[in-house]
Amino acid sequence: MRFRKDLGGCKSVMIALVVLMFQHVEAQQFSARLDAGVTSSQISGDGANGFVQFGVIAGGEVGLSFNDTWSSSFGIRFNQKGSRIYKTKNSINTYRLRVNYIEAPLLLQYSLDKLSFAAGPVLGVKINQKERTQFGTVEDPRQFDSFELGLEINIGYNLKERMYLKLLYQNSVLAVRDHPIDQAYPPANFVLGSLHQKILDQGQYFSSLSLVLSYEF
Repeated sequence: MRFRKDLGGCKSVMIALVVLMFQHVEAQQFSARLDAGVTSSQISGDGANGFVQFGVIAGGEVGLSFNDTWSSSFGIRFNQKGSRIYKTKNSINTYRLRVNYIEAPLLLQYSLDKLSFAAGPVLGVKINQKERTQFGTVEDPRQFDSFELGLEINIGYNLKERMYLKLLYQNSVLAVRDHPIDQAYPPANFVLGSLHQKILDQGQYFSSLSLVLSYEF
C-alpha cells in the first residue's frame, strides 16, 4: 500500500512538471524567417585590401522568443566568401578566390523598439573552392579547411510588419587555411599589436559584411 501511495505521489509530481513545462513553452514564441542578400568579403594574408569580393547569402532560420526583449535563433544558409584583386593601370595582376559554405549560426538577440542586436558563433561547412589569376584557374590550390568556425555580430531594423533589414559582420575565429611554406602574414594597416600579429601569422582568416533582407512567417 505504501508503494502505491509513493507511486501515486510520483505521478502527481510528474504531471505537475509536465504542466509547468508546457506552460513554459507556451509562454515562449517560435517564429520562422527566410533570408536573402549579398555578401562582400576579404581574406587576410593575400595582399588584397577591402571587402571587394561579392557573393550571395540565402537561407532560413527559426527564432525562439524568451520575452519581448530577448530571443535566440538557429539557421541554415548558403554563403559565398572570397577575395579579389582587380587589374589596374599600374598592374595587370588579377586574383579571384571563391569559397562556398553552408553555415549554421546560433545567435542570441536583444531587441529595442525597431532595432535588434545579435551575436553568436557560426559553423561553416565548405562546399567547394576556386581560385583564378591572370593566367587562369589555379589547378592545385592550397586547400581550405573543411570547417570554418566564426563569430557573427548583426544589427537589424524592422522595416515594416514581418520584414527586417540586417547588416551582418563575420570573422573567422580559427584560421581557415595555412600560409604558404615559410611565409608569415605580411605587415598590414589593421594590426592590433603583437598578439594580433601572432594570431594572423597562424594562417588566413575570412571577414565579411552581408546585407540581408529577412521575412518572418
